[in-house]
Amino acid sequence: MNLPAPAAVPLLPRAILAVATVAILAGAGCTAPDEFGENVIAIDDPGGALQGREAAIHAVLTATLEAVHPTLPITGVTITLRPDPAQAIGGYGAGGVTPDARTVHLFLDPSFPTLDEVIAQRLGPLLAHELHHAIRWRNPGYGATLFEAMISEGLADHFAVETLGVPAPPWSDGFGRDSTAYYLALARPEFDSRSYDHSAWFFDTSPTLPRWTGYTLGFRLVETYLAAHPGATAAQLVGTPAPTFRPE
Repeated sequence: MNLPAPAAVPLLPRAILAVATVAILAGAGCTAPDEFGENVIAIDDPGGALQGREAAIHAVLTATLEAVHPTLPITGVTITLRPDPAQAIGGYGAGGVTPDARTVHLFLDPSFPTLDEVIAQRLGPLLAHELHHAIRWRNPGYGATLFEAMISEGLADHFAVETLGVPAPPWSDGFGRDSTAYYLALARPEFDSRSYDHSAWFFDTSPTLPRWTGYTLGFRLVETYLAAHPGATAAQLVGTPAPTFRPE
């Protein structure tokens, strides 16, 4: 989930309690690997809200980096996880943001009733999604328009599904498929807008749009492209400009 970087989230963690440098180096197809260096995993938990779960968190994040590497080699990303219920997706227990090519912020709600299940089953796909964003930030970028944002999110969700073999996340199916054309028509006039309301399209602040409309449209647009191009993958398409996915 690529939220606009909140002011309350510092780019450098305030108190790192656990740090691991992960030496997964770039392979063929990754541009200028030594520009970025190794990946870093850090847990920023000064209050101890995640105490006793650090090893499980590190294991999931490291395994996800290893799973991503064969199809999307990635280097030089600092992955910082914090307990922060306000940044976790409502009803999901976790959240994430990738504000640039070198930074992934992950969040857990320590009071979530099934937190261990969230760590085991949801944290990995969330990281895979955010790592796709990090690579896309390097070229062509996340995007400044509504359509670009939808495609970046759709590609990231498809990447998590194809890489980890997990079901599509709930935000990729925010409304029935029979309504896709209707909401696509509503979005079309704003496709190229740089002043679109991100929260209204991607979250639940609009009185007229279902929650996660932007994610759902992005997922289905990428799905349509993949169906028309057998053999293509979200990993291969990480650097593909958004206009390639433009509907007729």
